[in-house]
Amino acid sequence: MLEKRNYKINSQIDFGDGLINGQGVGKISNCRYGLFSAGFNACEMIAIYNLLKRSGYEGHRFADICREMYRKTWAFWGVFGSNVYMLYVYFKKHGIPYKRFYKLNSFKEDLDRTGLGILSFWNADNLFKGIHTVCVEKTDNGYRVYNKYNKLTTPKDCEDFSEITLPRRFLAGYTIEKNNPQNE
Repeated sequence: MLEKRNYKINSQIDFGDGLINGQGVGKISNCRYGLFSAGFNACEMIAIYNLLKRSGYEGHRFADICREMYRKTWAFWGVFGSNVYMLYVYFKKHGIPYKRFYKLNSFKEDLDRTGLGILSFWNADNLFKGIHTVCVEKTDNGYRVYNKYNKLTTPKDCEDFSEITLPRRFLAGYTIEKNNPQNE
């Protein structure tokens, strides 16, 4: 029932062709995930949305991702966001080739090969600070992070991966292959 109410709210918000940055401000802050605003706990859904957009997969609206993933990945009605180890279920259901990583070095190697991924990490060494999940893109000058901070409405460019997270804070990562419309 909760996801139906949230879907109705989220469906009315149009993000256009853009990516989502700054989950605590702008249009995204009016969306809902679980019992809360998306600004509080929807970083995993935002990361999936941004990754699919940057990878060329069209037709995956934010409202649809939230509705579909809520029952599969929610953590206590969204109080703790989503289970980052279950994000693969969206890719699997939609036939999107993915790889899931539990070791930072393996993730970074594949990220450098594919150019795009999702990264989940502890915000700080204190567990009470929670986790965050972002879409990361490999660039010529380092890495571009989408939705890095709650109020930063543009991507954050980082020269070194340690500006994103430290190895001890890494939880999980995902990469997908870019969609090639010529092969469809």
